[in-house]
Amino acid sequence: MDTITHGIVGALIGKALFAGEPSRAPTSWQEPPRTASRVAILCCTAGAMFPDIDVFAGPLAHNSLAILTWHRNITHSVVMLPVWAVLLAGLSWWAARRARWPAPEFSDLMAIYLVAIGSHIFLDVITAFGTMVWSPVTHSRVAWDLIFIVDLTFTSLALMPQLAAWAFRPLKDSWKRAVPMWLAFSAAGFAIGPLVRPMDIPFPTGASFVLAGALGCFFLLPLRRASGSHAGRMKWCRIGLALTAGYLGLAATMQHLAFQHVSEFATQARLNVQNIAAIPLPPSLARWAGLIETPDGIYRIQFAQLGDEPFHIDFFPQAPQNQYIAAACGLSEVRTFLWFARFPLFRFFERDGKPVVEISDLRFYGERRPALLHGDIGRPPNFTYEVVFAPDGRILSHGRLRED
Repeated sequence: MDTITHGIVGALIGKALFAGEPSRAPTSWQEPPRTASRVAILCCTAGAMFPDIDVFAGPLAHNSLAILTWHRNITHSVVMLPVWAVLLAGLSWWAARRARWPAPEFSDLMAIYLVAIGSHIFLDVITAFGTMVWSPVTHSRVAWDLIFIVDLTFTSLALMPQLAAWAFRPLKDSWKRAVPMWLAFSAAGFAIGPLVRPMDIPFPTGASFVLAGALGCFFLLPLRRASGSHAGRMKWCRIGLALTAGYLGLAATMQHLAFQHVSEFATQARLNVQNIAAIPLPPSLARWAGLIETPDGIYRIQFAQLGDEPFHIDFFPQAPQNQYIAAACGLSEVRTFLWFARFPLFRFFERDGKPVVEISDLRFYGERRPALLHGDIGRPPNFTYEVVFAPDGRILSHGRLRED
């Protein structure tokens, strides 16, 4: 899950569970009220974003594989969760005293950080990237494949109740905040389609109208009889928690059905299955990719469980074993890459007379990457490791390829 969404979810949890109702007195952005509830919300937001601090490890160490070995490692560990909660609670308690801000008790701060960091770990586990939740005991990666790493629907369900609570907080003239917000976010919904369609991500115009109607439930419907103003921030945010939990329940159901479809295909085709998964695709829970690894290669099945998107099947043959592939697999960096990759595809070809070995993880196969088919040479998918050899077998270069 992206870090911004983690922060939004952390703020939602803080407002729903650890902060009371805010004062209805007018506030100033220059001099916000210093309350224990505000500190609780800030701590919950920061705690929900904290585990992603590991993204800075790679650039600092100049390690191109840090995103594989360090990201979602010890800061995302349930084993280390109590340690991080105690350290961050102590730091927050000390900082609040230094700034002379009222703050929750130390035990309450610990509870806040336990829940906030725990929410981050959980939301990363349900994606397909993989999270080392038992580090440092073991570095196996857990991935439940429920939702895509960036899911705008989930992010919106966590964000909109908070914005609605702000829009309806003063009883007077709530429509002056609610209506412009509905218009702005609805317009953004209509702008998404033209932006993502060139990337072969379907977003029909009808979905934009559905989005505008859903946003109306947050910003327009509560204007009737001022019900939005009477709800209060805590109730709005608890509604947000219920909506996000319901969405994740729907995601689990859709993933189960998608995995059944992929398994049925493998059974009917009588494939010798070595590994199998159903991976979510953007922009909605309706779109999935099935991956089936066999001794000869990897099948990728793209389908939609709703709508009329055609069922699309690709087969990616594995390159036959040779001395160059064997030499590439002897590199420690390649072994690290293969430890990370759930569906590794080997390709062997020559470029300017130099033998090249590429290993790609087909979990991250993009929509516009047909060059892998039939052994064609072209732009590889994300998370590809390349080893270039001299004609005499010497390794000239190796490393993970970057996106252009």
